[in-house]
Amino acid sequence: MGSPKVDRSLQRVLAHRQLFLRTEHGGRTVIVCLQDGSRDGFEIGRVLSGHGKTGWAVRHRRRLPDGTYGVEENEGLPWIGLDEHIADVLRLAAYADVLRRREVSSGTATTYTARLGPELAAWLAEVPAPQGITDLGDGRVRLTESAVAFLRCPSTHYVLTLTVHPDMDTLMIEGVNAYNLTREE
Repeated sequence: MGSPKVDRSLQRVLAHRQLFLRTEHGGRTVIVCLQDGSRDGFEIGRVLSGHGKTGWAVRHRRRLPDGTYGVEENEGLPWIGLDEHIADVLRLAAYADVLRRREVSSGTATTYTARLGPELAAWLAEVPAPQGITDLGDGRVRLTESAVAFLRCPSTHYVLTLTVHPDMDTLMIEGVNAYNLTREE
C-alpha cells in the first residue's frame, strides 16, 4: 500500500473533498477513497493500469436511475496520464450518500452557507435533491457537506441546472449566477 505521486492541484482537490489515494498490486491499481475513519477508507473509484487493449480502466460508483448505486467501468486512453484518470474518477463518482450517512449517524456535519436572496433561497430549500439544504431566512441558505458533494458531481439523471464548482466553493445556478459558499466548522 502507498500513495502515488500526483500533481499539487489534484492533491488540493483530493484534500478539499476529504479523499486520499492508496495503491494495490505494486502500484498498478490506484484507489480513490473517502476518509471515513477506517484505515483503508471508503472506495469511490479506482484506476487500473495495464488493463485491456487501452492500457487503463477507470471504475467508479455511479447513481442509477432507481436511486441505487452500481459500479461502472470505462476504458481509458493509454497516452493520458494517471492524474487525468484520477480526475475522471472525481468527476464521475457519486459519494455524497456516504457523507450523508456519516452526517446522520454522527449527528454533526460540516456545513456551508450562501447568500442568495429570499426568493432563490426559498426555491433552493425546496428542491427535491439533494437532501441537506435549509433556508435560514434573510436570503441565506445552509448546505450540508453531503449536499455540496452531490452538487459537485451530480448524477447524469439530475436535471436541475444547479452545481457546485468541482474545485472551488462556488454554487452555480444555470451556469450564469455564482454564489460563494462559506464553510462553517
